[in-house]
Amino acid sequence: MKKGGLYIHIPFCKVKCVYCDFYSITKKEDQIPLFTDCLLKEIDAYKHYAGKWEFNTIFFGGGTPSLLPPKYLEQILDKLHNTFDTSKVEEITLEANPGEAPLEHLKDIRKLGVNRLSMGFQSFDDKILKVLGRLHKSKDCFKTFKSARKAGFDNINTDMIFNIPDLSVENWIKDLKKLMELDPEHISAYSLTVEPSTKLFNLVRRKELLMPLEKIDIEQFSITQEILSKSGYKQYEISNYSKEEMECKHNLHYWNLDPYLSFGPSAHSHDLKTRWWNYRSLDTYIQNTSNHKSPVEGNEILTNEDNYNEKILNGLRLTQGVKVSSIKPFHNGNYNTYISNIKNKWDCIDINGDYIKLINNGMLFVDEISSDMFIAS
Repeated sequence: MKKGGLYIHIPFCKVKCVYCDFYSITKKEDQIPLFTDCLLKEIDAYKHYAGKWEFNTIFFGGGTPSLLPPKYLEQILDKLHNTFDTSKVEEITLEANPGEAPLEHLKDIRKLGVNRLSMGFQSFDDKILKVLGRLHKSKDCFKTFKSARKAGFDNINTDMIFNIPDLSVENWIKDLKKLMELDPEHISAYSLTVEPSTKLFNLVRRKELLMPLEKIDIEQFSITQEILSKSGYKQYEISNYSKEEMECKHNLHYWNLDPYLSFGPSAHSHDLKTRWWNYRSLDTYIQNTSNHKSPVEGNEILTNEDNYNEKILNGLRLTQGVKVSSIKPFHNGNYNTYISNIKNKWDCIDINGDYIKLINNGMLFVDEISSDMFIAS
Protein backbone atom coordinates (compact mmCIF):
# COMPACT_ATOMS: atom_id res chain seq x y z
CA MET A 1 0.00 0.00 0.00
CA LYS A 2 1.25 3.49 -0.88
CA LYS A 3 2.50 5.50 2.09
CA GLY A 4 1.25 9.03 2.68
CA GLY A 5 1.18 11.90 5.14
CA LEU A 6 -1.36 13.99 7.05
CA TYR A 7 -0.81 17.73 7.44
CA ILE A 8 -2.65 20.16 9.73
CA HIS A 9 -2.26 23.91 9.16
CA ILE A 10 -2.52 25.98 12.34
CA PRO A 11 -2.61 29.64 11.20
CA PHE A 12 -2.22 31.46 14.52
CA CYS A 13 0.88 33.55 15.27
CA LYS A 14 1.91 36.12 17.87
CA VAL A 15 3.45 38.29 15.12
CA LYS A 16 3.95 38.02 11.35
CA CYS A 17 7.63 37.64 10.46
CA VAL A 18 8.78 39.99 7.70
CA TYR A 19 9.88 37.16 5.37
CA CYS A 20 7.04 34.68 5.90
CA ASP A 21 4.84 33.81 2.92
CA PHE A 22 2.86 31.07 4.67
CA TYR A 23 -0.72 31.86 5.61
CA SER A 24 -0.88 33.09 9.20
CA ILE A 25 -2.87 35.57 11.26
CA THR A 26 -2.23 37.47 14.48
CA LYS A 27 -4.45 38.47 17.40
CA LYS A 28 -7.06 35.81 16.57
CA GLU A 29 -6.24 33.18 19.19
CA ASP A 30 -9.71 33.58 20.68
CA GLN A 31 -10.93 31.70 17.59
CA ILE A 32 -8.94 28.56 18.38
CA PRO A 33 -11.97 26.68 19.85
CA LEU A 34 -14.17 27.43 16.80
CA PHE A 35 -11.28 26.73 14.42
CA THR A 36 -10.73 23.34 16.06
CA ASP A 37 -14.41 22.42 15.69
CA CYS A 38 -14.25 23.29 11.99
CA LEU A 39 -11.03 21.33 11.56
CA LEU A 40 -12.66 18.23 13.05
CA LYS A 41 -15.55 18.59 10.61
CA GLU A 42 -13.19 18.90 7.65
CA ILE A 43 -11.23 15.81 8.70
CA ASP A 44 -14.47 13.87 9.04
CA ALA A 45 -15.38 14.79 5.46
CA TYR A 46 -12.33 12.85 4.23
CA LYS A 47 -13.09 9.56 5.94
CA HIS A 48 -13.60 7.95 2.52
CA TYR A 49 -9.80 8.08 2.16
CA ALA A 50 -9.43 5.75 5.15
CA GLY A 51 -7.73 2.55 4.01
CA LYS A 52 -6.67 4.03 0.68
CA TRP A 53 -3.10 4.74 1.81
CA GLU A 54 -0.91 3.89 4.75
CA PHE A 55 -0.43 7.15 6.65
CA ASN A 56 2.88 7.07 8.48
CA THR A 57 3.43 10.77 9.27
CA ILE A 58 1.46 13.64 10.81
CA PHE A 59 2.73 17.21 10.66
CA PHE A 60 1.37 20.28 12.47
CA GLY A 61 2.63 23.35 10.60
CA GLY A 62 1.74 26.99 10.56
CA GLY A 63 1.58 29.57 11.80
CA THR A 64 2.67 28.51 15.25
CA PRO A 65 1.07 25.17 16.19
CA SER A 66 2.61 25.27 19.68
CA LEU A 67 0.14 28.08 20.50
CA LEU A 68 -2.63 25.46 20.55
CA PRO A 69 -3.60 24.49 24.11
CA PRO A 70 -2.98 20.73 24.56
CA LYS A 71 -6.69 19.90 24.88
CA TYR A 72 -7.33 21.11 21.31
CA LEU A 73 -4.26 19.32 19.99
CA GLU A 74 -5.58 16.17 21.66
CA GLN A 75 -8.99 16.56 19.97
CA ILE A 76 -7.34 16.89 16.55
CA LEU A 77 -5.08 13.88 17.06
CA ASP A 78 -7.99 11.77 18.34
CA LYS A 79 -10.01 12.67 15.24
CA LEU A 80 -7.12 11.73 12.93
CA HIS A 81 -6.55 8.42 14.72
CA ASN A 82 -10.27 7.58 14.67
CA THR A 83 -10.77 8.58 11.01
CA PHE A 84 -7.69 7.11 9.32
CA ASP A 85 -5.51 4.07 9.87
CA THR A 86 -2.64 5.65 11.79
CA SER A 87 -1.35 2.40 13.28
CA LYS A 88 1.83 2.72 11.20
CA VAL A 89 2.54 6.36 12.07
CA GLU A 90 6.24 6.73 12.84
CA GLU A 91 6.56 10.50 13.07
CA ILE A 92 4.33 13.23 14.50
CA THR A 93 5.90 16.68 14.13
CA LEU A 94 4.82 19.95 15.69
CA GLU A 95 6.36 23.34 14.94
CA ALA A 96 7.22 25.59 17.88
CA ASN A 97 8.82 28.99 18.42
CA PRO A 98 11.53 29.65 21.03
CA GLY A 99 10.14 31.50 24.02
CA GLU A 100 6.56 30.42 23.28
CA ALA A 101 6.72 26.80 24.45
CA PRO A 102 7.41 26.44 28.20
CA LEU A 103 8.52 23.13 29.71
CA GLU A 104 5.12 22.02 31.06
CA HIS A 105 3.49 22.76 27.70
CA LEU A 106 6.14 20.70 25.91
CA LYS A 107 5.62 17.83 28.38
CA ASP A 108 1.88 17.85 27.63
CA ILE A 109 2.56 17.81 23.89
CA ARG A 110 4.99 14.90 24.22
CA LYS A 111 2.44 12.90 26.27
CA LEU A 112 -0.04 13.22 23.38
CA GLY A 113 2.31 11.26 21.12
CA VAL A 114 4.09 14.10 19.33
CA ASN A 115 7.61 12.70 18.91
CA ARG A 116 9.32 15.32 16.73
CA LEU A 117 9.66 19.03 17.42
CA SER A 118 10.59 21.60 14.77
CA MET A 119 11.90 24.83 16.28
CA GLY A 120 12.24 28.12 14.39
CA PHE A 121 15.55 29.49 15.65
CA GLN A 122 16.57 31.30 12.40
CA SER A 123 19.56 33.00 14.09
CA PHE A 124 21.47 33.36 17.37
CA ASP A 125 22.14 37.04 16.73
CA ASP A 126 19.57 39.31 18.40
CA LYS A 127 20.15 42.06 15.83
CA ILE A 128 19.45 39.66 12.98
CA LEU A 129 16.37 38.31 14.75
CA LYS A 130 15.08 41.88 14.94
CA VAL A 131 15.67 42.33 11.19
CA LEU A 132 13.60 39.19 10.58
CA GLY A 133 10.80 40.41 12.82
CA ARG A 134 11.18 37.56 15.28
CA LEU A 135 9.87 37.94 18.85
CA HIS A 136 12.41 35.73 20.59
CA LYS A 137 15.99 36.38 21.66
CA SER A 138 19.01 34.14 21.23
CA LYS A 139 18.81 32.99 24.87
CA ASP A 140 15.27 31.72 24.24
CA CYS A 141 16.61 29.25 21.64
CA PHE A 142 18.86 27.58 24.20
CA LYS A 143 16.23 27.63 26.94
CA THR A 144 13.43 26.15 24.79
CA PHE A 145 15.75 23.53 23.29
CA LYS A 146 16.83 22.37 26.75
CA SER A 147 13.18 22.30 27.86
CA ALA A 148 12.33 20.13 24.86
CA ARG A 149 15.02 17.65 25.87
CA LYS A 150 13.69 17.60 29.43
CA ALA A 151 10.18 17.01 28.07
CA GLY A 152 11.43 13.85 26.34
CA PHE A 153 11.98 14.96 22.74
CA ASP A 154 14.86 13.03 21.16
CA ASN A 155 14.09 14.12 17.61
CA ILE A 156 14.40 17.89 17.21
CA ASN A 157 14.74 19.98 14.08
CA THR A 158 16.04 23.53 14.15
CA ASP A 159 15.36 26.04 11.36
CA MET A 160 18.16 28.46 10.49
CA ILE A 161 18.35 31.18 7.83
CA PHE A 162 21.34 32.64 5.95
CA ASN A 163 21.64 35.21 3.13
CA ILE A 164 20.13 37.81 5.48
CA PRO A 165 20.86 41.55 5.21
CA ASP A 166 23.76 42.44 7.56
CA LEU A 167 24.60 38.76 8.22
CA SER A 168 28.34 38.41 7.59
CA VAL A 169 29.98 35.14 6.65
CA GLU A 170 31.84 35.23 9.97
CA ASN A 171 28.64 35.61 11.99
CA TRP A 172 26.96 32.80 10.04
CA ILE A 173 29.86 30.52 10.97
CA LYS A 174 29.37 31.55 14.63
CA ASP A 175 25.66 30.69 14.36
CA LEU A 176 26.43 27.23 13.01
CA LYS A 177 29.02 26.55 15.70
CA LYS A 178 26.55 27.55 18.42
CA LEU A 179 24.00 25.23 16.85
CA MET A 180 26.51 22.36 16.95
CA GLU A 181 26.70 22.81 20.74
CA LEU A 182 23.00 21.91 20.97
CA ASP A 183 23.43 18.85 18.74
CA PRO A 184 19.92 18.61 17.18
CA GLU A 185 18.98 15.53 15.17
CA HIS A 186 17.94 17.56 12.13
CA ILE A 187 18.75 21.00 10.71
CA SER A 188 16.92 22.99 8.04
CA ALA A 189 19.15 25.80 6.77
CA TYR A 190 17.42 28.09 4.29
CA SER A 191 18.65 30.90 2.09
CA LEU A 192 16.40 33.91 2.69
CA THR A 193 14.18 34.57 -0.32
CA VAL A 194 12.15 37.68 -0.98
CA GLU A 195 8.53 36.70 -1.59
CA PRO A 196 6.22 39.29 -3.22
CA SER A 197 3.48 39.23 -0.58
CA THR A 198 5.77 39.83 2.42
CA LYS A 199 6.91 42.84 4.44
CA LEU A 200 10.46 41.97 3.40
CA PHE A 201 9.54 42.52 -0.25
CA ASN A 202 8.37 46.04 0.49
CA LEU A 203 11.43 46.80 2.61
CA VAL A 204 13.75 45.68 -0.19
CA ARG A 205 11.69 47.48 -2.83
CA ARG A 206 11.94 50.73 -0.86
CA LYS A 207 15.67 50.06 -0.36
CA GLU A 208 15.27 50.10 3.41
CA LEU A 209 16.99 46.72 3.39
CA LEU A 210 19.62 45.51 0.92
CA MET A 211 19.87 41.79 0.16
CA PRO A 212 23.40 40.31 0.15
CA LEU A 213 25.29 39.78 -3.11
CA GLU A 214 24.86 36.37 -4.77
CA LYS A 215 28.48 35.43 -4.01
CA ILE A 216 27.77 35.79 -0.26
CA ASP A 217 24.70 33.56 -0.58
CA ILE A 218 26.80 30.93 -2.36
CA GLU A 219 29.61 31.18 0.20
CA GLN A 220 27.24 30.81 3.16
CA PHE A 221 25.56 27.83 1.48
CA SER A 222 28.94 26.14 0.92
CA ILE A 223 30.04 26.86 4.49
CA THR A 224 26.81 25.29 5.76
CA GLN A 225 27.51 22.12 3.79
CA GLU A 226 31.10 21.97 5.03
CA ILE A 227 30.47 22.60 8.73
CA LEU A 228 27.43 20.33 9.00
CA SER A 229 29.14 17.53 7.08
CA LYS A 230 32.16 17.65 9.40
CA SER A 231 29.76 17.56 12.37
CA GLY A 232 28.10 14.32 11.27
CA TYR A 233 25.09 15.64 9.37
CA LYS A 234 24.16 14.28 5.96
CA GLN A 235 22.62 16.66 3.44
CA TYR A 236 19.68 14.90 1.80
CA GLU A 237 17.88 17.90 0.30
CA ILE A 238 18.91 21.42 -0.69
CA SER A 239 18.12 22.91 2.71
CA ASN A 240 17.91 19.83 4.94
CA TYR A 241 20.54 17.94 6.91
CA SER A 242 20.14 15.10 9.38
CA LYS A 243 21.96 12.58 11.48
CA GLU A 244 21.84 8.97 10.34
CA GLU A 245 18.24 7.86 9.61
CA MET A 246 16.77 11.06 11.09
CA GLU A 247 15.47 12.61 7.88
CA CYS A 248 12.05 14.24 8.05
CA LYS A 249 9.80 11.44 6.83
CA HIS A 250 6.86 13.77 6.28
CA ASN A 251 8.68 16.20 4.01
CA LEU A 252 10.08 13.28 2.02
CA HIS A 253 6.47 12.52 1.07
CA TYR A 254 6.34 15.89 -0.71
CA TRP A 255 9.66 15.49 -2.51
CA ASN A 256 8.91 11.89 -3.50
CA LEU A 257 5.44 12.89 -4.79
CA ASP A 258 3.62 10.61 -2.35
CA PRO A 259 -0.05 11.28 -1.52
CA TYR A 260 -0.91 13.58 1.36
CA LEU A 261 -4.09 15.00 2.87
CA SER A 262 -3.98 18.47 4.40
CA PHE A 263 -6.48 20.31 6.59
CA GLY A 264 -6.96 23.93 7.62
CA PRO A 265 -6.95 27.27 5.77
CA SER A 266 -4.55 27.40 2.76
CA ALA A 267 -3.76 23.67 3.07
CA HIS A 268 -2.86 21.80 -0.14
CA SER A 269 -3.58 18.10 -0.77
CA HIS A 270 -2.39 15.63 -3.42
CA ASP A 271 -3.83 12.21 -4.27
CA LEU A 272 -1.45 11.37 -7.17
CA LYS A 273 -4.00 12.43 -9.79
CA THR A 274 -5.35 15.73 -8.47
CA ARG A 275 -4.13 18.61 -6.33
CA TRP A 276 -6.55 20.80 -4.39
CA TRP A 277 -6.26 23.65 -1.93
CA ASN A 278 -8.34 25.40 0.72
CA TYR A 279 -9.19 29.08 0.95
CA ARG A 280 -6.36 31.21 2.30
CA SER A 281 -8.62 32.85 4.86
CA LEU A 282 -9.56 31.75 8.36
CA ASP A 283 -12.90 33.58 8.16
CA THR A 284 -13.87 31.89 4.87
CA TYR A 285 -12.62 28.53 6.14
CA ILE A 286 -14.74 28.79 9.31
CA GLN A 287 -17.80 30.13 7.48
CA ASN A 288 -17.80 27.36 4.87
CA THR A 289 -17.04 24.52 7.24
CA SER A 290 -19.57 25.72 9.84
CA ASN A 291 -22.25 25.76 7.13
CA HIS A 292 -21.36 22.27 5.88
CA LYS A 293 -19.75 23.71 2.74
CA SER A 294 -16.38 22.67 1.38
CA PRO A 295 -13.42 24.87 2.32
CA VAL A 296 -11.73 23.91 -0.97
CA GLU A 297 -11.06 26.90 -3.19
CA GLY A 298 -9.75 25.13 -6.28
CA ASN A 299 -8.16 22.05 -7.81
CA GLU A 300 -6.16 20.88 -10.80
CA ILE A 301 -6.04 17.52 -12.52
CA LEU A 302 -2.41 16.59 -13.10
CA THR A 303 -1.39 15.65 -16.63
CA ASN A 304 1.45 13.28 -17.49
CA GLU A 305 3.53 16.35 -18.31
CA ASP A 306 2.71 17.89 -14.90
CA ASN A 307 3.80 14.71 -13.14
CA TYR A 308 7.03 14.61 -15.17
CA ASN A 309 7.89 18.22 -14.37
CA GLU A 310 7.20 17.69 -10.67
CA LYS A 311 9.45 14.62 -10.68
CA ILE A 312 12.22 16.85 -12.05
CA LEU A 313 11.66 19.83 -9.74
CA ASN A 314 11.27 17.81 -6.55
CA GLY A 315 13.76 15.08 -7.41
CA LEU A 316 16.61 17.49 -8.16
CA ARG A 317 16.11 19.04 -4.70
CA LEU A 318 17.21 15.71 -3.22
CA THR A 319 20.88 14.83 -3.09
CA GLN A 320 20.11 11.37 -4.48
CA GLY A 321 18.54 13.03 -7.53
CA VAL A 322 15.93 11.86 -10.05
CA LYS A 323 15.59 8.28 -11.25
CA VAL A 324 16.47 8.06 -14.95
CA SER A 325 14.08 5.13 -15.35
CA SER A 326 11.19 7.30 -14.09
CA ILE A 327 11.61 10.00 -16.76
CA LYS A 328 13.14 8.17 -19.74
CA PRO A 329 9.81 6.81 -21.08
CA PHE A 330 8.53 10.39 -21.55
CA HIS A 331 11.08 11.05 -24.31
CA ASN A 332 10.04 8.47 -26.90
CA GLY A 333 13.58 7.36 -27.73
CA ASN A 334 15.03 10.89 -27.68
CA TYR A 335 16.28 10.78 -24.09
CA ASN A 336 20.00 10.67 -24.97
CA THR A 337 19.76 13.80 -27.09
CA TYR A 338 17.67 15.53 -24.44
CA ILE A 339 20.04 14.82 -21.56
CA SER A 340 23.11 15.62 -23.66
CA ASN A 341 21.75 19.09 -24.41
CA ILE A 342 21.02 19.68 -20.72
CA LYS A 343 24.50 18.55 -19.65
CA ASN A 344 26.12 20.79 -22.27
CA LYS A 345 24.36 23.80 -20.74
CA TRP A 346 24.79 22.85 -17.07
CA ASP A 347 28.12 21.32 -16.01
CA CYS A 348 26.76 20.67 -12.50
CA ILE A 349 24.59 17.76 -13.68
CA ASP A 350 25.91 14.28 -12.91
CA ILE A 351 24.52 10.90 -13.93
CA ASN A 352 25.42 8.10 -11.56
CA GLY A 353 23.80 4.74 -12.24
CA ASP A 354 20.03 5.26 -12.44
CA TYR A 355 20.11 8.78 -10.98
CA ILE A 356 20.50 12.29 -12.36
CA LYS A 357 21.67 14.64 -9.63
CA LEU A 358 23.17 18.06 -9.08
CA ILE A 359 26.76 18.42 -7.91
CA ASN A 360 28.99 21.27 -6.75
CA ASN A 361 26.80 24.38 -6.38
CA GLY A 362 24.17 23.09 -8.78
CA MET A 363 21.52 22.99 -6.07
CA LEU A 364 21.61 26.79 -5.87
CA PHE A 365 20.26 26.88 -9.41
CA VAL A 366 17.74 24.05 -9.13
CA ASP A 367 14.80 26.19 -10.29
CA GLU A 368 16.59 27.32 -13.46
CA ILE A 369 17.92 23.83 -14.24
CA SER A 370 14.52 22.24 -13.60
CA SER A 371 12.87 24.76 -15.91
CA ASP A 372 15.28 23.81 -18.69
CA MET A 373 14.45 20.13 -18.15
CA PHE A 374 10.67 20.57 -18.12
CA ILE A 375 8.56 19.30 -21.00
CA ALA A 376 5.70 21.40 -22.35
CA SER A 377 2.23 20.53 -21.11
